[in-house]
Amino acid sequence: MAPTIVTAFGFSIGPKIAMVFLVCFFPILLNGVLAFTSLSVELGRFCQSTGAGPVRTFFKVRLPAALPQLFVGLKGAAVNATVGATIAEMLGGDAGLGYYIVIEQGNARADIAFAVIFVLAALGLAIFGAVVLAERLLIPWHVSQRVPLRGVVGTLMRG
Repeated sequence: MAPTIVTAFGFSIGPKIAMVFLVCFFPILLNGVLAFTSLSVELGRFCQSTGAGPVRTFFKVRLPAALPQLFVGLKGAAVNATVGATIAEMLGGDAGLGYYIVIEQGNARADIAFAVIFVLAALGLAIFGAVVLAERLLIPWHVSQRVPLRGVVGTLMRG
C-alpha cells in the first residue's frame, strides 16, 4: 500500500501521515467495534429501566465498559505508528529516521543503520509507555490495573 500512496500523493508529509493513519486506524477500529458490541443486553435494559437516556448510558456505562478493549487497540496502534512512519520515510521520504536508514545502508554503514533502528525501537516503546500511562490514569478501576503482571504470570503457571 505504501508505494501506491507515495506514487499517488507525492513525497510531501501528507502520504506519510496517511500511512501512519492507515496502520493505526484498523487496530483501534476493530477493538472499538468489539468493545462496544460486547456490552450485555441486560445491562442496557437495566439502564433503560432506571430512566437513563442514551447519552447518560453511553458516558456512564458503555464507554467505561469499552475503555479496556479500546486501550488494547491503542497499544497496538502505538507500536504500529513507529513502523508505519519509518516505512513511509524509507519509501518516499527526503528526511527522517527511515530515510536515514536507507542512506546509511547505501553507504555501507550498517552500524549507524542499526543505531537508528534502536532509536526507533526506543521511540516505539516510549509511545507504548505513554498509552499505558494514560490507561492507568483513565481506568484505575479495571482488573488489569490492579493485578501486578507477576501475579498474572504466576497464576497462569500454577494452572
